[in-house]
Amino acid sequence: MFPSSVSAQIDRLCSTAHASRCKKGGKVIVLKMATLILSVVCVLFIRGCSACFNYDDNKSMSIATGNTYYQECICNETGYGIQNLEWRDKDDNVISAGPGTDSNIYLEYQGDRVNLHIENISKTMSGTYKCITKFEGQQYAQNFDIEAYEPLIFHNAPKTQYLLEGSDSRIDCIARGDSEPIINWEKGVDKPIEIKSGEKYQLTPQGLIVKNVTVKDGGTYKCAASVIQTGEQADRFINVQVLTVPVIKNINAMPEATVGEGESLTLECIVEPMPEPEYIWRKIENNNENSSQILNETTNIIVFNNVSINDSGIYECIVQNKAGNATRKIEVTVLQMPKIIDFKNRTEVEGTNITIICNATGHPEPNITISAIKRDDYEDGEYVVIIPPDWQVEHTYQGSIVCEATNEMGSDVKEMYLEVLHKPYFNKLVKFEWGWTGKTVNLSCAHKSNPPAEIVWRYHGNDIRTEEQVEINKNLLEMLSSAKDHYLPIIIDKNFSYGIYECEAKNEIGAVTKTVTLKQGFVPPEITNASIIDLTATSVLFSIEEPKGLTGPDIVGFTAEYDKAENYNITNIHNNRTWGLERPFKLEKLKPNTKYQIKFAAQNAVGTGPWGETLEFITLKKSAPEPPVWDLDFVETSSACDQVIKWKIPEDNGEPIDMYTLRYCTVHNITYERICVEENVEKTTHLELRDLECNTTYSVELVAHNAIGNSTVASISFVTPVNTTEESESILPAGVIIGIAVVVVILCIVLLDLILYFWKKQGILATCCCKNNKKTKNTTLNSRDKKGLLRDNCESTDDSLKRPNKGHKEYEYNKTTGIITGKHSAV
Repeated sequence: MFPSSVSAQIDRLCSTAHASRCKKGGKVIVLKMATLILSVVCVLFIRGCSACFNYDDNKSMSIATGNTYYQECICNETGYGIQNLEWRDKDDNVISAGPGTDSNIYLEYQGDRVNLHIENISKTMSGTYKCITKFEGQQYAQNFDIEAYEPLIFHNAPKTQYLLEGSDSRIDCIARGDSEPIINWEKGVDKPIEIKSGEKYQLTPQGLIVKNVTVKDGGTYKCAASVIQTGEQADRFINVQVLTVPVIKNINAMPEATVGEGESLTLECIVEPMPEPEYIWRKIENNNENSSQILNETTNIIVFNNVSINDSGIYECIVQNKAGNATRKIEVTVLQMPKIIDFKNRTEVEGTNITIICNATGHPEPNITISAIKRDDYEDGEYVVIIPPDWQVEHTYQGSIVCEATNEMGSDVKEMYLEVLHKPYFNKLVKFEWGWTGKTVNLSCAHKSNPPAEIVWRYHGNDIRTEEQVEINKNLLEMLSSAKDHYLPIIIDKNFSYGIYECEAKNEIGAVTKTVTLKQGFVPPEITNASIIDLTATSVLFSIEEPKGLTGPDIVGFTAEYDKAENYNITNIHNNRTWGLERPFKLEKLKPNTKYQIKFAAQNAVGTGPWGETLEFITLKKSAPEPPVWDLDFVETSSACDQVIKWKIPEDNGEPIDMYTLRYCTVHNITYERICVEENVEKTTHLELRDLECNTTYSVELVAHNAIGNSTVASISFVTPVNTTEESESILPAGVIIGIAVVVVILCIVLLDLILYFWKKQGILATCCCKNNKKTKNTTLNSRDKKGLLRDNCESTDDSLKRPNKGHKEYEYNKTTGIITGKHSAV
């Protein structure tokens, strides 16, 4: 008996394709045919793994381990559902696990089907898995026999391998499967060549042995594996490179192997190209090959970002691979600025032999120089000296001592203070002083000593009584208690006298005595040698020699008393003059042609000496002035090339100077004409020369004039400076400047013409426009009016024909009729 769904399907068939037969009573035949067709469809459907089936079926499948297995079991019969389906594992246990559990085998329900999932197939999972259903009380099973096998895989077959040049090397390739695979070898990709065992190659279970490897043996090899039982095949392409013994070309140091401390340094080991190099860096300690430090760098580059002195040394680059190794060394030198680390202050006793130590670091080892400033007690000078290693201390070296450490990186300087303990020292041990009644003499006992010294004054008189000498020493003791800066003010009176004063300075190192001889000073003796060296009408210049036999302070100057000879014996009141030693002994403003008498005396700190013998002289007669004397002081002018000439007023020789004549000329080569200018100058001693040529030599002649005549010529020459302003003048050529000026003029004319055109309809532009307009308007009229009788006033070139704007027209032309009317017309 068919289910209702099948019966309904038969009715549908009958109602369509077989409708005519059913109507004729052939429904029975159709039902038999439908039953047969439905049976065939059901059989095919069950074989397609549908659930809710009414027959048993078996299927077998081989699956590689590690894969995932998935199988559907469908139920689509009316009245049945997935609750009628059941899955059992290979041990006939019901599978109930769902998705998301830890089970490797689980079920997934989806609509009208139940799906079996096995996540990771292993050989232990091989067996029969069943999908069971019950149809009309009878149990049917869909059996799936799963056989798991080991997949074909490669072991110890890296995709990149290396052969050693000159040896027998093996390319590794081992394959494993459910059964022993067959291995075949080929070389090349585009045109592969099959490899067989022979003279060059040997096939082994572990791989392919290449005999006597050369560089040509590198390339791409294919290892092909196949398993006959499972039909599996797998290929492994291997990139083979030939390893050669490493070769180090060089070790580059950037910027260079000698570098300053604190800078950056990069060491790069340059190696010929090769596969799989391994780098080892080591630093050799103290040039000892057996003592080294392995560095952490594993590349061909070492970078020092901030090198120190400890980074100096020999570095070795070791490059190795399976074919061998190579080494190369480089020496790195780190230069270090000198730095003084030990230079301390010292205190020493004079005369001691010592060694000044100045310790400094640096690389290369710095050169040490120790210097000091030595003072000269007698000349009060100082100079720099170099202190030797073994040195005897002198007190003149007390003060700063400088140590300078220098190498090629630079220098370092440091000072220390040397304190020298020494006995007292005087600049001079013997000294003379002059004194006289009322004069205060400061006796000095100034000295240098370390530590400070005690001072004692003593007096040794000359031809005086012992009692007086004792009294003077007593007074010295009293004054010493209140003396300042080691000075004693001595006044020759009843308390002190001339003689020898001793000052003794003493400290724990030693004692020194200084003597000061106080002598009586006198005024200078009489001058015995005075002479005239120059004489004019109004002045005289003397030469005075210092008198001999001076007993007292040095002469500081001379004094003179003079007057006309005719007055000299009449009165005791005469002119006087005093000169210092540094000034010329000259009398001025004398009368011409006059006899004078003069006498001289020398002066020192004590006073003025006696007068010498009287000297007579007669001034010259009035004459022309002396030549002017040039004053070379610079005076700035408004122009760089102008000059101001200055001179001093000369002796007028009895008549006042009333004028100067100045003449200046350009100085060129003899082929050029001299250009001279002459000017007269009154009551002045300077003149500005204007409009001078720059960078030109000028000669100047100056003559002084008085009532008697002209002086001799005073000459001078000078060169005017170069005019630097010329360089800033226009750099445009003259032709360009003229062209620019012409263009500017033309533009001005055009602009003026435009203004006239728009303002009064005049100008060149207005004339051109007016002619064009008249030519077009009066062509017909003008052709008929040959004599121009009909022209308007504005068109006439004859002033006699012009008329006022509102005046009477002599002739009129009617443009419409062509008739001419007027005063003299026939109409």
